[in-house]
Amino acid sequence: MKILSCSIIICTYNGEKKLRNTLKAIVNQETTFPWELILIDNNSSDNTFSFSESILENSGIEYRLKRFSQPGKMYAFWYGISLAKYDYILDCDDDNELFPDFLEEGLKILNANPKVGALGSLGILPEQNVPDWFIFFSKSYAIGPQGNHLVPLPKFAHLYGAGCFYRKSILNDLKNKGFESLLSCRKGEELTSGGDVEFCHAIQLLGYDLMYSETLKFFHHIGSERINFEYYLRLKRGISSSFPILATYRLDEYFQGSHFKKFLISSFLILVKGLIKTSFLPRNSYQRKVDYVVVRAKFWALFKNYRTAIDGYKRNQKIFGS
Repeated sequence: MKILSCSIIICTYNGEKKLRNTLKAIVNQETTFPWELILIDNNSSDNTFSFSESILENSGIEYRLKRFSQPGKMYAFWYGISLAKYDYILDCDDDNELFPDFLEEGLKILNANPKVGALGSLGILPEQNVPDWFIFFSKSYAIGPQGNHLVPLPKFAHLYGAGCFYRKSILNDLKNKGFESLLSCRKGEELTSGGDVEFCHAIQLLGYDLMYSETLKFFHHIGSERINFEYYLRLKRGISSSFPILATYRLDEYFQGSHFKKFLISSFLILVKGLIKTSFLPRNSYQRKVDYVVVRAKFWALFKNYRTAIDGYKRNQKIFGS
């Protein structure tokens, strides 16, 4: 069986203080096949580029450092895909420390499962003290299991982008069909999100599986300033700001434009009820505080993203509709 190779893509904004462990772990990957690293400096204002070069220039690995000025991780990620020369793409965040066998194990699984379009991994928080609430919301931080080991995920499930492998041929096919990410993911300090979920939905709509492996592991070095409940509320606000764009991929539920518009109207009514309910309920638990933030973020996002959602639904009908 042909062993295919991998292009690792790191998109970073002001990653100088985070990249040391990430790059050293990549340099120390134990593999039996060629691979490359593409690091995209996405409009940083610190010394990310020169710092990365100082670590990589004598590392002996194949790498490219590029600057990309348009803010937004997904824009930078697509740029990285256009540069990649190998068969698989690994999305590695600038604070992910891959275990030494990460590449070898990932490609072994992908080569044995040709129907898998995206393969997720297990993010592990290095030993540190965390507050009680963190364990309940850790998946938002790309921490913890994402399903059953090597079992295809259900439709419209998704994998977090950190430590996720993609087949480049599928991403190229999407591009050729006119697909572009409707969600940009993070822009600088903005905590917007959803581009990785879009990838997963699109991959499934093309007939491929999503899969998770508990043997693919990485340490996720989350700064203590992010393990803070106020930060988490900002994160949830950013995640919720993608509403209702991700619903544009549910073509089997809303198979006509009129059905999708009815969904938007019903969502408006549900959110109005949610606004009223969460206004009067005491916010005396972490979950109620999260609910309060989420319903408001979705309410305003419905207005902001309405036109994008309508246009995105029409585009997705053309690309994925039968």
